Amino acid sequence: MSDQAPAPGSVPRVARRTTLLTGTVVVAIGLTVTGLGTIAMLSIAARSMPSPEYADFVVWWTVATLLGTSFGVFEVYLARLLIFEIAGGREPATVTGVLIGRAMVMAGALGAVILAAAPALADQLFSGSLAPVLLLWVFMCLTAMQSLQRGAATGRRNMVAISTQLSTDGVGRAAIVGVLAATGNDSISALALGCCLSVVLSLVAGGRLVGPWLAVPSLRGSNVPLRPLVLLLIGTAGPLLANNGSVPWLRSTDAVSPHVLGAFAGAVTLSRIPTQFFSAVLSPLLAHLSDSVDRADQVGFERTRATAQVLTLAAGVAFIVVFAAGGQLMLSLFLGPDFTLGVANLAVLAAASSGMFVGVVQQAALGALGQWDRIAWAWVAAAAAFVAVLLLPGDPLWLATVAPLVGVMTALAIMWAFGRNGWRSRSRVLPRGPEA
Repeated sequence: MSDQAPAPGSVPRVARRTTLLTGTVVVAIGLTVTGLGTIAMLSIAARSMPSPEYADFVVWWTVATLLGTSFGVFEVYLARLLIFEIAGGREPATVTGVLIGRAMVMAGALGAVILAAAPALADQLFSGSLAPVLLLWVFMCLTAMQSLQRGAATGRRNMVAISTQLSTDGVGRAAIVGVLAATGNDSISALALGCCLSVVLSLVAGGRLVGPWLAVPSLRGSNVPLRPLVLLLIGTAGPLLANNGSVPWLRSTDAVSPHVLGAFAGAVTLSRIPTQFFSAVLSPLLAHLSDSVDRADQVGFERTRATAQVLTLAAGVAFIVVFAAGGQLMLSLFLGPDFTLGVANLAVLAAASSGMFVGVVQQAALGALGQWDRIAWAWVAAAAAFVAVLLLPGDPLWLATVAPLVGVMTALAIMWAFGRNGWRSRSRVLPRGPEA
């Protein structure tokens, strides 16, 4: 069977199927490579740039990642739509075009906000430089295309294409930044432009395996309800803040030195690498759970979900212990001996990441059941909890450390409560009907 996926306008005659374990391992390889690429990129930057400039670049990378990850909802929703369309023998071009059109609208709206706030962002985050602010929008648009491409690959169960895209991005990011630093072009603008170029390379590499995955953009589609997408977008703020929000907030307070900020950002990045690894299960898990829902196989659905939850919970506990014990050594190797952070801070950051392990499983289950509103409100509550912690009096470094954990735990508790009777309250038509 060929790995080449059909064009968006045609219906695949045979669905490419993989086991949950195989699909997870394939995607995990790509996520591991891109995570290692991020570590290499930041390590090179830390050693080639003065501390204040490195702090600015770390903040740029964090904010750029935050903006780009906001389009992950399109990946999840497009994948679920394509699984449903292909299973019904319908042409997927319509739903693909609608999701692309809506992603373009969101990118344009965010771009307008970024441009309007450019002077303030430049002053608060990038030492007065406007170029990094403009490159935030470029990077965001490119990563939005990545999300759509991965959604198309997940809908066709082509996990190899996802892994290839992610791996190319990671390798390209490290290689391009390495060349720039070696040739003395290590300004924040040059490195940011290099990150954008690596995303372009990843889209080319992934597209060769997915095949023609784009469609004519559209904003309306009767079989693509807007409400689930709006709900997912509403709920996006929670995981984004939990993963990235502390770093720019800490930078804006000017409460810590560039070395402490660099160490904190490095610890956040290192602690999130396993989160990326475990998020590899999202694409294959969503596909398998969706199949169970479409077949009305509650036993298979519950068994798959329970197994995934037990494994991710056990892995999370182990990671907290390992990162608390070895995180400082990793920071020293990663950034250099001048960058240090307390063991307690490392343990709390690891706990927040471990919570995201379980969150991936809960989101996949609720998404397969069509309960987009429950995902959204869980993360809205998480975002509120995150902000509430930052508003408390106290040491800014500790507030930035604790806020992600509080946000994640809030979301987990709510999604667990919602998921207990999820099968009985699942959407009767997924995800086409108005009740979706």
